[in-house]
Amino acid sequence: MLKRQLQALLDRSRFLRPYRFRVVAVKKGKCTLELPHRPVLERPGGIINGPALMAAADCAMWLAIKAHLGVEQDALTSELSTAFLSPAKGEHVYCTAEILKMGRRRIYGVARCHGKQGRLFTHHTLTYVRPD
Repeated sequence: MLKRQLQALLDRSRFLRPYRFRVVAVKKGKCTLELPHRPVLERPGGIINGPALMAAADCAMWLAIKAHLGVEQDALTSELSTAFLSPAKGEHVYCTAEILKMGRRRIYGVARCHGKQGRLFTHHTLTYVRPD
């Protein structure tokens, strides 16, 4: 049920449509998305571009927070730090985000973009803020 609700949220969010994210797995405080490989996301050399990987991390954390607080609750990105570890080339990317600490106002978490076999492409640390 929650997985379907989060996918419906993605499908109706115009700002996310170009990525075609799919919710793969979700539980309270954790979410995994799939970013399907498409040539439009490639930079020269056939590598998935950095902004697409950062968008996957940001979106996966947003949904992990909604899975924890409820789909109707919101939180806004206040900080996103990315380490690019290896190129994502010619394959779908999976991004798993997990809440590390849920405060009253701030939420801290991490996300990892990886291949289906687990090869790590990026590591992200994220801070979100809950609006008043």
